[in-house]
Formats: sequence, structure tokens, C-alpha cells
Amino acid sequence: MKNFLNLLKKDIKEIITPQLLVPLVIVVVFYSFIGNVMQTETKKASSPQPVLVVDYDKSATSTQFIESLKAVSIPEVYSGGIVDPITIAKTKNIDVIIEVPLGFEASIKSFKQPELKIYSVINGISMVSIAGPQKVKSVVSAVSETLSDMYIKNFTNIDPSIIKNPIVLKEYVVVNGKIGEASPEMVSNLLMSQVIFIPIILAFVIIFASQMIVSLIASEKENKTFETLMTVPVKRPFIILSKMLASSIMALIISVFYLIGMRSYFNGISMGEFSSTQGSSILKALGLVYTPVQYFYIGLLLFLTIVASLALASILAVFAEDTKSAQMYLTPLMILIMIPYFLSLFTNIDTLSLPLKVIVYLIPFSYPFIASQKVLFGSVSIVYIGALYLLLYSAISIVIATRIVSSDRIFTTRVRKNRIRFFSR
Repeated sequence: MKNFLNLLKKDIKEIITPQLLVPLVIVVVFYSFIGNVMQTETKKASSPQPVLVVDYDKSATSTQFIESLKAVSIPEVYSGGIVDPITIAKTKNIDVIIEVPLGFEASIKSFKQPELKIYSVINGISMVSIAGPQKVKSVVSAVSETLSDMYIKNFTNIDPSIIKNPIVLKEYVVVNGKIGEASPEMVSNLLMSQVIFIPIILAFVIIFASQMIVSLIASEKENKTFETLMTVPVKRPFIILSKMLASSIMALIISVFYLIGMRSYFNGISMGEFSSTQGSSILKALGLVYTPVQYFYIGLLLFLTIVASLALASILAVFAEDTKSAQMYLTPLMILIMIPYFLSLFTNIDTLSLPLKVIVYLIPFSYPFIASQKVLFGSVSIVYIGALYLLLYSAISIVIATRIVSSDRIFTTRVRKNRIRFFSR
């Protein structure tokens, strides 16, 4: 046991190096920085922005319209003159210009449609440049709505809201027998914000763990140190188990770093929507918030998936002659991981066709991705099925990997490189 622990320490030291930890810290800082920048830009876009209003009408109605603009912007009035309004806007760093035409009030009183002109000065691509005109349009729409209500009331003496919306819609969502007052679009967005980073973390952890054990075995073969390891008083199967355990520990460390970074990133771009009180209360009422037990289920499947991927990566690493070619042999494993990853992000597995669904369930790495969604809706059977399947797959793969290491095949196994010969005379 002592020799095995020494071997494990050696493998961990080879993996956990400053060259690997520094990029992880940079990733967390980078994602947090991007999230904070996006949050700052979103706040800037939602805050009132200056608007240049060119009032050619100078009437009470146009003045009232300018006052209504103060709800979403900081209007600066220009009554017209020799200087072009666009020139004035550029000198004052104003990106939105509203032109109120002459006869604005008279057109409204005579039930005609006055034409408002909005000029947007685009100096670049950003949230602020897009949000400014959109907010002004919302004010114009609100003013149009108010005038429409006034017309309807004057002519019919009926509440305009009844005429425009004779049916009142009240939406409810039912999940596992629990009813909540919310729209399905809102619940879907909240759910997506809660689970979107889980498949990303799962994919990162599995891929990194596999890359590490392949690199470990390939470097041992390249440096000719595997022969030395065979002379250590440790059973040969424990050599591969040591490398699998070291890779698993590093994968967990990586997952923590990426979890912190991705959480900060998504929380930043959503303006804290992930953790908003209203959204949390709706999801709690519907029972769509991860419980500690559900996190345990996902963690269990993730652990078993890491073991399964490490066992398969160990078999594939046997064919690698050096660290340069090692990553190439991970391609089959990457494909098997990417298929359930992308399907879990963009589709519902249950709605797939039967042949495609069978393929997905046959891939052992699919189960943590599927379970991360299904456990929220009370389907725990997928956890038991996935755990049994992963245990069986891992056991078979580990037996194959340990037998390869126990024999001399790890030194003699090679992939034949066939030369491609072109026709020549």
C-alpha cells in the first residue's frame, strides 16, 4: 500500500504543475472579467442615455412628448437653426436624434398620423448603441398607445383595454403535479440559465481527465520510464489505477476552477438573473431547483463517467508512441463525449428518433448529461440505469487496461503506418 501511495504521489506531481495551474487561474480570472464587463455594458445600456430632440412644432403636445421621454432617456431639446442637428449630436456625443415635425399637434388633433423621424448615430457595435434607439422606440410606442386609448375613449366611451384585449390571458405551468403562475417561456429561460453550465463543466472534466492519463502513459513510454515502473514492487494493475486516480483528482480540481469561472461568466451576462429572487421563487414553487441529493446523483454519474473515460483512454494510450501522437488517439473518445454534449444543449433526448435515441443511450458518457435534466423532473431511474451501465462498462474497460499493462503489449503495441504510394512510371 505504501508503494502504491508513493506511486500515486509521483503521478500527481507530474500532473499538478505550475504550468497547468497558472492557466486554470487565468481562465477563472478571464471568465470573471468577461462577466463583469458584460454586466457593466448591460447596466450602461439600461441606464438613461442622452437624446437630442429637434422640436420644430414647439407645441404643448410636443412638450408633453418630450416629458414622456424622460422616463427612459435624458432629452436635450434643440429648436432648429443654422447648425445641422447631426453635427450638434456628434459634438455632444449623443447617438439618438428625434425629429418632431412641424404640425405635430395639429395632425394629432385632426386624427392624422404625424411622422416622427429617429436618427441613430452608430460609432461601433455595442449594447449601448443598440439599446438607445430601442428605448426611444418603446417611448414612441407608449405615446402612440396613449393617443390610441384617447381616441377610442372619445368615440366609444368604452375602456380601451377591453376593446384592444377582449380576452385576459393568465398562464400557469404544471411540473410533476405542482402548479406555478408563470409563462412556459419564462420557466424555460430560468431552467436554461440554471442548467446550461452543467453540460459544459461535465464535458470539460471528462475531456481533461482523459487527456491527462493519455499524456501520462505516453510520456512514460516516450521517456522509457515504463520499464522502470515494472520493476517497482507494486502489482502492475495498480500502476494504471494510480494514473487513473491521479487524473481523476486533477479533473476534480479543474472542474472546480471552471465551475467558478463559468458561473461568474453566466451570472455576469445575465445581470444576476440566475440568482434573482423572483426566478428562484418560481423554480422553487415548481420544484425545479437542484437539491443536495440531486447534486449527489449528478456527481455520482460524473465520477463513474470519469472512471469509464479514463479506462477507455488508458486503452487508447497504449497505441501512442509519444506525447505528440497521444492526443490523436483520443479522437474516438472525444466524438463519444461531444455527441451527448451537443444533443443535451440543443435538444430533448426524449424527442429524438428511436435509432438516434438508442445510439445516445448506448454511449456510456451520455448519462450525466441526460441525468442533469431528468432529475429535476423527478426521474431518478435514469441515475440507477446509468450507474449500473457505467459500472459494467468501467469494470470491463479496467480489466482490459490492466491486462494490457500486466503483459508486454504496452511496449510492443503499435499502429502500422502504411505508406501511400502514388502511381509512377
